[in-house]
Order: sequence, then C-alpha cells, then structure tokens
Amino acid sequence: MHKCVLKPLKSVIEVILHDFQVNSGALQQLRENLALAKSKMPQDLGVDGAVPPDSVAIEKIRQKFLNMRKMYSPDQKVSLLLRVCKLIYTIMQDNSRRMYGADDFLPMLTYVVAQCDMPQLDTEVQYMMELLDPTLLQGEGGYYLTSAYGAMALIKNFQEEQAAQVLSSEARNTLHQWHRRRTAQRSVPSVDDFQNFLRVALQEVGSGCTAKTLQVQPYTTTEEVCSLCAYKFKIADPENYALFLITEGTSQQLAPDTHPQQIKAELHSRPLAQVFHFVYRRVANLNLCTPADFNNGNCLQVD
Repeated sequence: MHKCVLKPLKSVIEVILHDFQVNSGALQQLRENLALAKSKMPQDLGVDGAVPPDSVAIEKIRQKFLNMRKMYSPDQKVSLLLRVCKLIYTIMQDNSRRMYGADDFLPMLTYVVAQCDMPQLDTEVQYMMELLDPTLLQGEGGYYLTSAYGAMALIKNFQEEQAAQVLSSEARNTLHQWHRRRTAQRSVPSVDDFQNFLRVALQEVGSGCTAKTLQVQPYTTTEEVCSLCAYKFKIADPENYALFLITEGTSQQLAPDTHPQQIKAELHSRPLAQVFHFVYRRVANLNLCTPADFNNGNCLQVD
C-alpha cells in the first residue's frame, strides 16, 4: 500500500509542506532558531551531566537523518528514527557509564537535532506523525516520534522566555490533540505504556512534578529500579526506601527480585482497565519481604 500510494505522492506532499512553511514564515524562523540553538552549549538546552555525542557521531546521525528523508514509508522512517535515538542513548550511557531516563533524553535529542542543523526534520516529523499506522504508536517508535516532535518544538520556541527544556503549552496541546485524533476509539498511549519505560513518582502518587520516566528493561529487577530511583531522585539514604505498586485501595511493596515491567505488562493485559502507579517512597520500618506466592511476585502491604 505504501509503495502504491505514498511513493508517488511523497514528492507532492513534501512540496506542499515546504510551501506552507515558507508562506507562513515558519521555515525562516526555524532556521534562525536552529542556528541559535546550535551555538549553545548542551547545558543551555537542559542537558544535565550527560556527555553529548562528538562531532564524528553527530555527522553519523546527520547522515542517518538524510537517509530517512529519502524513504517514503513512514514505518521505515520511524524504524530509522528509533535506531538513531537508541544510538544517542548508547553514547550517553557509554560516555558517562550510567543509565539515563527519558527526562534526560529529550534535552540531549534537542541538542543533537540542533547540531545536525536540518530544518527539513520538521516536515519529516509531520509526515510520520500523520501517516504512521496508529497501531505502531503504542511502541518505542511512537515514543521516539513524540520525542522528536518535542525536540523540534523546543527549538521552535527557543527564543521564548520559558526555559528551553520546557515544552510550551501550545506544543503540549498539539500533542494531545494529535494523540486523540490518531488513536480514535482506542485508549490514548502515554509515556507509561511504552516498552522499556517506567514512570515512577517520589513519595506520593500525585507528585507529578517530581515523577521521573525511567528507562527500564523487561527483566530489570525492582532492586535495580530502586538503585536507579535513588540516583535520579538524589536520595541520601536509599536503604530506607522501597518501590510500591499503588492501585485502588492497596499498596503493594515490591520484592527485590520482581520485575516491574512484567508487572506493568500483566496489568495492561487484563480485560478491565485498572489504574495503577509505581511510587518510590520512604518506609518507616523497611522490611522487604521474600518472593511471595503471588502471580505477579508482589508482597502485599496495606497502608
């Protein structure tokens, strides 16, 4: 279908998007902001501690973006975008020898996009967002696509008064509208739903301002997640903290050898949707239990 329909239309779509940007003045503004963002240090774009890719890696990423522009299939474009983003993650972790979460990734992606200095990436993101199969928005590709949109939005708004690493309300509203329209008659995906990412709040479920989106693999244990939380939340006494699964009316303290991503997947697979949250919090009398005989391996502790 892509070959029959999108391949002959690709050049037409690109011209329409380009003309729209030129006539609206958006392309000129984007070029100016890209030049300004490119001149900034990583810290100016919100990068906190991570070592950015060097010039050789930046050029390698730029070539991948150029190859992405030649593709007509949104699926193939997103697959290449996913590989680019994973490469950036790998460089971040190899350079600093520690794991980084999604909160660290967006500023770094913004920095890399600015260094690549390709205003055409804006139309590439629009092309993928509008033409990608909605079923693919549930996976990593969908997450990285929204990350790329966020990076472009940060650069577009770079001269605004708000901090560079904070998405404008207009950008957030656009993303929410896009999700609602592209996922009609299905639940709207959130960052929590994407594989390899886990949203964890500090102390209380409602502490959205301090919650972190962490990169957590399917077989990462609760003990390892707690270590990552202690680092991300800058906890001085991690021995007094534990990870909890919070559902309606219950608070389950997770045993060290359980796997939060598998627990999340099991909850998502249930016929009836259930609201749940992961919370990293202080425990007055910390008593991590041994693996329990529950299907999900949790220990039940009702507050």
